[in-house]
Amino acid sequence: MSIFQKTAIALARSSALGRAMRTLAARSSLARRFVGGADVGAAVRTALRLRDHHGIRSSLFYLGEYVADPAAIEHNVAQAEAACGALGAAGLDVHVSIDPTAIGYMHSDALGAANARRIGTAARVAAGGGRDWVVLDMEDSGIRDRTCALHRDLLAAGMPAGLTLQARRRRTPEDLAWAIRQRTSLRLVKGAFPERALDHAGRARIDQAYLDAASIMLSPEARESGFFPVFGTHDDRLAGAIMALARERGWAPDDFEFEMLYGVRPDWQLALRGMGYNVRVYLPFGADWWPYAIRRVGENPRNAWLLARSLTSDGHYFG
Repeated sequence: MSIFQKTAIALARSSALGRAMRTLAARSSLARRFVGGADVGAAVRTALRLRDHHGIRSSLFYLGEYVADPAAIEHNVAQAEAACGALGAAGLDVHVSIDPTAIGYMHSDALGAANARRIGTAARVAAGGGRDWVVLDMEDSGIRDRTCALHRDLLAAGMPAGLTLQARRRRTPEDLAWAIRQRTSLRLVKGAFPERALDHAGRARIDQAYLDAASIMLSPEARESGFFPVFGTHDDRLAGAIMALARERGWAPDDFEFEMLYGVRPDWQLALRGMGYNVRVYLPFGADWWPYAIRRVGENPRNAWLLARSLTSDGHYFG
């Protein structure tokens, strides 16, 4: 981990700095760059603008760290339920992303599972026939097995449940072997929680693992089961290889999606749309935006200028 990344993590964890930055939210381009709004209404307006102006779909995610306090858990769940209802009322995909550790799994598995069913029910009620999913984010290895089990339980209960898997994990092909036989959506990412004992090492090996997993997701078996592949990557080299593989396997551009973080590589998102591919953005919302936004800066030292510019600029993502 670089010094720049360590500094960004320290800034993200600073509660005092976070409070100070939130007071500047009204005029901060850092928040506007990476966060879709302070509340559900603002996030849905951002999602509508992305769809109507650019043909880009959204997955709403309420910002929150790992939480064990019952009141905080209930607040997070209520925000996810509200997002489902607001998306449905606006005629958008009822598509939300949730962290299991934000909805109860830091308190108890029973509470987390019950809250996931609440959100899944809200999504099912609000769904309007679009690409409607509650997608479980994948966190560290301590929650991995429980997240996969929750995904299976939600599917068995008839919920529109999707899952995120990390290509860097050596066991991902095993998880995919089950998932591609289901009528579900799966988001493949490289992985943000590296653990040496469990993972492939090095960029080249992780990239190859990503493409190996993509090949499983674009298999004939996956197509026959109604499986819907989602490729979470900002890497145009990987995207190009996936597009070529999809064409070779007979998958049309509308049969899968590319997903990226809101505010990251918007030029590439528009280019993919121009080529006829589906693009969805992971669209965070909420007042606690500082830790999330500063981590996005920390991922790339070239983003350091955003820190200084954010205090004086009124920049926007797209338009």
